[in-house]
Amino acid sequence: MDALGLPVRFTITPGHWADSPQAEGLIRRLNGVSHVIADAGYDTGALRRFIAEDLRATAQIKRNRSRAGSRPLDRALYEERHLVECFFNQIKRFRRITLRCEKTATSFKAFVELACAMAWIA
Repeated sequence: MDALGLPVRFTITPGHWADSPQAEGLIRRLNGVSHVIADAGYDTGALRRFIAEDLRATAQIKRNRSRAGSRPLDRALYEERHLVECFFNQIKRFRRITLRCEKTATSFKAFVELACAMAWIA
């Protein structure tokens, strides 16, 4: 089974938090990873170093326009990132997730876990 685009781990954070600081904790201890694909919002030196040194993988992260220099990017591999966006669209079909109807973070997280499990089964 190809797991590309399916959730492996996630965390619930407040809406005003940036995504990139949580990335290291989510990808830590992923075994057998050869590439980490992410959008430009994850283009930080610290995350790139972590991917290269700790995971011993190649970062396929689009360059953030606010950062100087160029970084290697395998365009064909980077295009697979659309599968992640497709997953987000898939779970947003659940109205409770889209509208964030749950009153507590624990309830919201449980519903997202259920949606993730359904994505793996489908």
